[in-house]
Amino acid sequence: MKDFTGNPEFPIWLIGDSPPEAWADKLDTPLDPRHPARHSIWTSVADSMQDRLYRRGKLRLDTSRLYIRNAVDQAWKIPYTMDQIRPLREAINTNKPRIILTFGISAFFAGLQATDDPNLAFGKTTKFLGEQFRLRIERYDDHKVNVIPLLHASIARGRFLESHRDFVGTYGSTPPNYFDYVGTKLADLLIAKLSDKSIWIE
Repeated sequence: MKDFTGNPEFPIWLIGDSPPEAWADKLDTPLDPRHPARHSIWTSVADSMQDRLYRRGKLRLDTSRLYIRNAVDQAWKIPYTMDQIRPLREAINTNKPRIILTFGISAFFAGLQATDDPNLAFGKTTKFLGEQFRLRIERYDDHKVNVIPLLHASIARGRFLESHRDFVGTYGSTPPNYFDYVGTKLADLLIAKLSDKSIWIE
């Protein structure tokens, strides 16, 4: 498996956790589009986001240039060691993306460690990730790398209804829909903060 795909100079990055152990030698890239996990954690969010972008501003994000990589090169317990996240840290320091979207708790903590985020807080629940998502959208800072957590495969497993409810909380629709909620929030953020960037399909 390649270490990454896409353009590291693109302002928006997607960070997965680690290569799927059983498939790492069969897949080409992190979040390989042939693997169902990509579609259960990103495609539905992207679809809702693109719909909102078009309806609000006749815009469409050029997702073909997204920089995509895993936080570490093998599964490990969090928090990761500095040696494990050094490649991610070096890539971030070199390219300074504006937004890093992380999938799941492990990738989120790796992103925080790699950016020396002073708000590093430890929680392991879907509710915690939802709270961090809202906090980081509200406190977006033009002058730093913004690490924003999304859910991982839990949204497609047996507790998927609870995952929708716990992440969205009382801030979304009834019943809550994680994909629409997150897609809308991300679209609004991009329009507000990155509308002048070359991230759009012409």
